[in-house]
Amino acid sequence: EHLTKKIGNKTILEDVSFKLKRGQIVGLVGANGAGKTTLMKVILGYSSFQSGNFNVINSKDSKNNIGALIENPGIYPFMSGYENLKLLNESKNTQDIDKIVSQLHMDEYIHKKAKTYSLGMKQKLGIAIAFLNEPQFIILDEPMNGLDPKAVRDVRELIVQKAQEGVTFLISSHILSELVKITNSILIINKGKIVTETSEEELKQFKDNDLENVLLDIIEKEDQA
Repeated sequence: EHLTKKIGNKTILEDVSFKLKRGQIVGLVGANGAGKTTLMKVILGYSSFQSGNFNVINSKDSKNNIGALIENPGIYPFMSGYENLKLLNESKNTQDIDKIVSQLHMDEYIHKKAKTYSLGMKQKLGIAIAFLNEPQFIILDEPMNGLDPKAVRDVRELIVQKAQEGVTFLISSHILSELVKITNSILIINKGKIVTETSEEELKQFKDNDLENVLLDIIEKEDQA
């Protein structure tokens, strides 16, 4: 609620407030530099803020209930994908790893060194890491980057499945058509401010480029103000 972040005299986030419900998939869209990634980093505790507050999960150990993929996946290139997952798997139960590997169809290359992976393979590994350890809140920043159509479908289906199990998502993406398919609500951020929120009912009525037109219209009006 009322999150504000400044760097010097420049306001990066201004009075940002919103609520997420359990099992909800919320999209976050805006132009480059609008504040999407910064907001996600603040929520994760990667970046400081000047005023406001937030409560991510009703838990004393909330950080362990959050999974995230922010910008480039943080992986060890000289370890295999499986070894990366095993290192970060808190339960030490390899069945948890095998399940996510199977769901994202990574079996063919998961035991190869991560340095040999294509962009899409690295992205899927980063997504797999975000889903490890049964987080109740998952933040994904441009998760579809570098993915082929089949991989996009795999990730989409996994997100929807987890949401049905009660996991909450905050997802930023420039692929607006994908967000419309899976989200319950979309927040539009511009110049560090949440300028509008589309409801699930509004999203159901959107066609092809409707969200893009809404976003561009808001940006143009804000720039002219």
